[in-house]
Amino acid sequence: MQKYHFIHEGSTYPPLAIEDIMSCWCGDIEKTIGLNESPCFLIFQNEIGRMYSIEKNYQKTVDLVFNKINKDKKYILKIKKMFEARQKKVFDFIGRLDSVKWEKISNGEIIKIKKQYVKLYHWFAPYGEPLPYFLKERLGEALADYLLNDIKILPGEYEILTMPAYQSFLGREEAYLYKIVKGYTFGSADFLKQVKKHARKYQWLLFDYASLIVDEKYFFEKAREFLKKPPVVIDYKKLKRDRQSLIKKYKINELYRYYINLFDVLVYLMDKKKEIFTQLHFAALPLFVEAGKRLGLQLDDVRWFLWDEVESALSGSRKLDMKIAEKRRVFSAIKFENNKAVWMPEKMLEILLKEIAEDQKTELKINEIKGTGVSRGIAKGIVCYLKSPKENGKIKKGEILVAGSTSPDYMSAIRRAAAIVTNSGGITCHAAIVSRELGIPCVVGTKTGTQVLRDGDLVEVDATRGIVMVLERKFPPLQKGD
Repeated sequence: MQKYHFIHEGSTYPPLAIEDIMSCWCGDIEKTIGLNESPCFLIFQNEIGRMYSIEKNYQKTVDLVFNKINKDKKYILKIKKMFEARQKKVFDFIGRLDSVKWEKISNGEIIKIKKQYVKLYHWFAPYGEPLPYFLKERLGEALADYLLNDIKILPGEYEILTMPAYQSFLGREEAYLYKIVKGYTFGSADFLKQVKKHARKYQWLLFDYASLIVDEKYFFEKAREFLKKPPVVIDYKKLKRDRQSLIKKYKINELYRYYINLFDVLVYLMDKKKEIFTQLHFAALPLFVEAGKRLGLQLDDVRWFLWDEVESALSGSRKLDMKIAEKRRVFSAIKFENNKAVWMPEKMLEILLKEIAEDQKTELKINEIKGTGVSRGIAKGIVCYLKSPKENGKIKKGEILVAGSTSPDYMSAIRRAAAIVTNSGGITCHAAIVSRELGIPCVVGTKTGTQVLRDGDLVEVDATRGIVMVLERKFPPLQKGD
């Protein structure tokens, strides 16, 4: 029986927004990794997109990358150097996109700019996220086994050793906003001027691939919250000193010191990639809006086509039918293989779904699930399952945020959560990074969290042990196939 690797899920991944990164993942990352994850499948059911690859291909790539970092201790630093060398070109292109008068250029010029976008995307993407993605579980398992089981350090000490001494771009934005709160009288003309300037600088902050655009009101309300409760401030210099003290205390050997130090680089690659690409996706938004407008489609409709289809329509060789977009939202799938994306016939999709369901079926009546604890602590609360960032307003303060995975556009919900539980992820994922910065318990990589846990369930999240326990169910468990 074919086994599948669950990658991600969410409702903020329409085809036009995500086809470039998926194509890179199934082709261009071979430049840096040596293999790619081809084929991958992006399946849409009622606008929720779920991504899968073949388990044996994923594990083969994980093994290859883990062997590489052990054979060549400078391998990741070489990738980081190339990643940094290419950043300026991407920022220059973002600046060019921001200056385009989209309504005044021809269809041919729109197509030309998009080709430049794709070429740049595939040139840069392989040097950011792939290494953290393929190393997150294997590296985490190796460190946990050695530190917790072999030399038996305390959970709090383990968190210090595995917490990267790197501030995320979300953390930096909050630090800048807090400086405004401390430096100006709240509500004064100077304060409002600074918040407006801050909002212009960070309007892309929660966009991710195709999600939220934040405005002055968002940052004003966030600043108001900081008056009541300042953001958590991590002393990264102290963290580095504490880490070195623990390494010396436990006489941690050279190999595991190397693994510990890798976290700073891996989290940097993951976070910086997200920061740059979020700005790139946001800067390209007017291109898609204008293309849709010329084809008689709203943005939410044109996003349900691949760029080849949009380009053909702009060139006059075909028309885009809004009914097709509506159908794809409800039930469709794309197969990505060797840098190419094709829509799957419905019969093939039905076969694929049956195979995935058979492979990943789980006992839904269980009252305990396990994952990786990435920010220690214990929290008890009511489950709030968010299918997408569009549901952020649904979570109440003190509830347990449950999601397939998190991304920057979940931040307004995360700040109200008592703990985070996700299906996917590892010690370098977004949920791990922000939960540490906010100081809230977090368990990632549960695989079945969104199936077993339901809205209204009372649960206890023990992130120190990586366990989520259902204490009381509001509704009966889901049945297979629900």
